[in-house]
Formats: sequence, structure tokens, C-alpha cells
Amino acid sequence: MALLLLALLVALAIGWACRGSLDRLGSLPLRSRRLVLLAFAAQLVGTVVGGPVHPLGLVVSAALAVAFLARNRAVRGIGLVALGLLANALVVVANGAMPVSRSAAELAGVPLSSIAVGADPRHEVAGAGTRLPWLADVVPVALPVRPEVVSPGDVLVVAGAAQLVVVGMTRQPTGRQRRALPPRPASGRSATSRPSPLLPRTAAPARAPRPSVPHRS
Repeated sequence: MALLLLALLVALAIGWACRGSLDRLGSLPLRSRRLVLLAFAAQLVGTVVGGPVHPLGLVVSAALAVAFLARNRAVRGIGLVALGLLANALVVVANGAMPVSRSAAELAGVPLSSIAVGADPRHEVAGAGTRLPWLADVVPVALPVRPEVVSPGDVLVVAGAAQLVVVGMTRQPTGRQRRALPPRPASGRSATSRPSPLLPRTAAPARAPRPSVPHRS
């Protein structure tokens, strides 16, 4: 999706402008990363096989993606991505494919010839019988190179992915460094001034007797 690619490039530029780094983004504590690979595999199988397998593959893919996002809900941006995927899954299940608005396609400059003849099994032209039409592809994106029509769910996914990149690049380490304890102030005598218990104590020198003065009568 061209809109997603453009948003990720802008997010990377913002992250670098805020002195972020890709190392911080790569070290995000994400759980169950294999669910993402399984979600892509399910969607790929549904796309290749087509027919009734296509919406089934999308449902399985969305369920796996939502499970992955639920386990990582503490990461910023994950909630928007999960909500967008859920919205896309609902409209596809309700219609068997993603409906595309004619008026939005005309505004974006996207031809619907391949969808109208059934050459694209993932999309269909929206009509009077379309269910959940507000979740369909109704947002025109008139990009100069690759125009397209996206759904509100796609917009949520793009916004969440961009937020995830910016926050991941600019986040601060969570580990706390221990501060060095200041040296204790010396109280009273120093350790070196105390007499050692192993050494005998030296007696104080005896005072010399005063000379006697003769008494005069």
C-alpha cells in the first residue's frame, strides 16, 4: 500500500530528526512474533487459492494479527493497528471481499475495470447491497505516482504503524542505573587514630618531683 509506505518514510524521518535510532526500534520487547508470519501465510494462501478461501484466509490472518497485537498492547501504536485490522476483517467477512466506492475511485483517479470484470477477487465494486459501506474503501488517496482508495481501517493501520516507528525510535531505555553511594563522612576519630587492641598501651611518663624549698624561720 503506497499510503503505508509513505507514512513509514515520514515516520522514519521524524524519528531521525528527534535523534532516534533504528537500534531502539529493533529492540522493542515484542512477544509471539511468529504470529505475524502465520498471519501473512494465511493471507497469502487465501489470495492464491481465491474463491471462498480468500475471506477465510483474511479472517484467520486478522485473528492471528489481533492475537499478536493483544499480547503487545502495551506498545504504543499497537492498539490502532489492531482496530484497523479488525475493521477490515469485519467488512470483508460481511461482503466476501473489500467493496470499493466508485466516487472515491474517480476522485483518486483509480480505474475499476479489473474489479468490475471480476479479475480482482479481493475487491468488488460497492453498490446498494454493500454491508458496512462506511468501512469499505471510501477514502481517496490521490498520490502522484500510485493513487489508491483505502478504507478507514487502512488509515488506522497506517497511523498506528507510523506511531510505532516514531515512538520505538525515540523511546528511552527502561533500565535504571544505580547511582554510586556517596562516601560516609568521618564521625569523631578516624580509624587510624584508634589504638590497636593487639598493641600494648604505653604508660604515661611520670612527672618529676618538685624541688623542696627550705623553710626560713
